[in-house]
Amino acid sequence: MNTPMVTEDLLLTAAEVEIEAAGKDARPKISVVAYTGRIMRVPGWGDIAIDLAGLEAGGQVPLLADHNASVGSVVGHGEPAVANGRLVVAGVVSGAGEPARHVVEMAKGGFQFQASVGVAPTEHERVKPNQSVEINGRSLSSPSGFTLVRRGRLREVSITPVGADAETSVAIAASRQGRPNMPSSIVDENQIRADERDRLKQIEITCTPCTGSDWGTAQKRVDDMKAKAISGEMTVDELRANVLEVLRASRPKYSGAFGSESGSIPRSRILEAAILKRAGFAVLAEKALGPACMEAADGLRVAHTLDLCRAALHYEGVEAPTDREGMVRASLTTHTLAEALGGAVNKVLLDGYQESPATWRSFAGVRSVPDFKTATAIRPSFTGSLQQVAPGGELKHGGADEATTQYKVDTFGKIFSIDRRDLINDDLSLFDSVARAMGQAAMRKLSDLVYDTLLTNAGAFFAAGNGNYITGADTNLSTDGLSKAITAMFTQRDAEGNDLDLRPTRLVVPPELQTVARAVLESEYIAAQTNLPTGNSLRNAVGLEVEPRLSNTKKYGTKASTKHWYLFAAPAASPIIVGFLNGQQTPTVEFFGLDQTVNKLAVSWRVYFDFGAALCDPRAAVRSKGEA
Repeated sequence: MNTPMVTEDLLLTAAEVEIEAAGKDARPKISVVAYTGRIMRVPGWGDIAIDLAGLEAGGQVPLLADHNASVGSVVGHGEPAVANGRLVVAGVVSGAGEPARHVVEMAKGGFQFQASVGVAPTEHERVKPNQSVEINGRSLSSPSGFTLVRRGRLREVSITPVGADAETSVAIAASRQGRPNMPSSIVDENQIRADERDRLKQIEITCTPCTGSDWGTAQKRVDDMKAKAISGEMTVDELRANVLEVLRASRPKYSGAFGSESGSIPRSRILEAAILKRAGFAVLAEKALGPACMEAADGLRVAHTLDLCRAALHYEGVEAPTDREGMVRASLTTHTLAEALGGAVNKVLLDGYQESPATWRSFAGVRSVPDFKTATAIRPSFTGSLQQVAPGGELKHGGADEATTQYKVDTFGKIFSIDRRDLINDDLSLFDSVARAMGQAAMRKLSDLVYDTLLTNAGAFFAAGNGNYITGADTNLSTDGLSKAITAMFTQRDAEGNDLDLRPTRLVVPPELQTVARAVLESEYIAAQTNLPTGNSLRNAVGLEVEPRLSNTKKYGTKASTKHWYLFAAPAASPIIVGFLNGQQTPTVEFFGLDQTVNKLAVSWRVYFDFGAALCDPRAAVRSKGEA
């Protein structure tokens, strides 16, 4: 095969763009990861990589808007450098035209720019399919081969709204109200992505009503605030404060009577709201307990946790001791404070549990189990097809063979405490550092069990005889490999040769394959043998889950792999089942007062969770070895 001539500048998408806030009379700084050192996809050429050791990148380079070389389109300038196998550019926004001002304003508003570099190649070669080349501190190869630019000259870097390279990422660190400026050094793109996902998640949680379908008459206001938070015009903390104002505005006026008559607010719930607010969970409290309860809690005027203790004693008609020690010990024996602390911890713990990632939910079927005995999951399989019935004819019997999977639920749990010193010291950090972490740990243990089950039994579950295990060089994660896996599931049949009509819905990969997976599922074009791009028929074919446990060799040894990947049908097809005792899918939290923990001067919580998992229907899953 002749090596194609590269005669025009290559335009490659950058990983990140950062624009820092400028001081008074200073120009905003800009940082760009112009090239990550990996194979990149260039429209019309397919896969291309640049050997940074042969790239002329000295001196100053212009920063342009959309590769427009006119003077008015100059955004700024910067100094290029090669560091850690990447090409980076650090400079300033020095342009005086409208494009420069537009870029800065959009960055302030939260727009995440991408960038392209213009490289004039002077020496290049064609690397054969699956041939590895050591450049830029890493080993590069491509199933279809790629063009390697051995020498070239960096001509410019452009700021663009959309890039063409699916393997790279983008982040902008612009000046935003209430947010610290990003450092001038290039930050890690993976951390940026993780932080942004967390930010968007917090925005979604804050703007989700606890009860009901919407925010009623305040829905538009909440939607507007949500949009501002997503764009960066409003910080998450500012969003929470504004949502609280919306909730407070909708509160009915509270009379201040804390009686026991019907319709009044239980005293423990008022104290629970005050505890959550004091611990920094005001939004959670408002959603869970309601506006009237928060109104009453505001009336307590809690400035210190000792005020909570004093209120608990007052509610129960007990005179508060004058010393801190005595007041705390007396309050911890009250039913009011015990119930309030128990409820508050329960809500924070469950909030942490529900926010934790659970990739298995996208493909695992859920079952309710009545006890701790071995349960049997039955997978009925009707054999044969429906037959035409003649007028007045008799329906014929069909056969049904049943496959079974046995499993059982077990109990997992832990105890944690808060002692009198925490209350005396006004320290309620356990709510965030312990209670929330305990909820996250519960979901983590559940996810551990699911993937333990998958990886430990993979050898028997995924087998050529089941038609759900593919191997070979053509099973690496690519459009060809994914197509082969999809075909394997589509062609699953029963004993009589009838199609089961299973449909794959989720691709599950280790973190090491996430970039490739996103390229396969999100790229508009793929490289063809002719080096001319062709449409990607698998674009958005299935959803994607990235699961770090799949490549955790420290925990799972050789059962884990950075190359294996999985394809699953919908949860209803039950490739994996997760059972919960009596259908309870959240941990149980039980409170123990001071008088119930004789071995320590503390109140305690017992957290336990009953669940189990098993592999069920091998026909609803496909595993790829990802290599020969």
